[in-house]
Amino acid sequence: MKIEIEVRAFGEVEAQGTSGAHKGVELMHVHNLSKDTTLGEVETLLSTLFEEVESGYKNPQQNLGKITIRAKKENGEIVYVG
Repeated sequence: MKIEIEVRAFGEVEAQGTSGAHKGVELMHVHNLSKDTTLGEVETLLSTLFEEVESGYKNPQQNLGKITIRAKKENGEIVYVG
């Protein structure tokens, strides 16, 4: 099963000569996992990506994560896309 994990960090920053400047960082990793993978293991992968984003962007105002599993039903069975 293929999952996509995205993390976005963003917030207002001070930039000389501007007002209302914002910074954003976005990372996405794709993982091929077995169906036996637990939610806790997926959460660990998400946590690792949060740490990676935070290492390059200290104290963002918002730090959001999203996990996507793409699937379709084909011939009566679920097929994972990707």
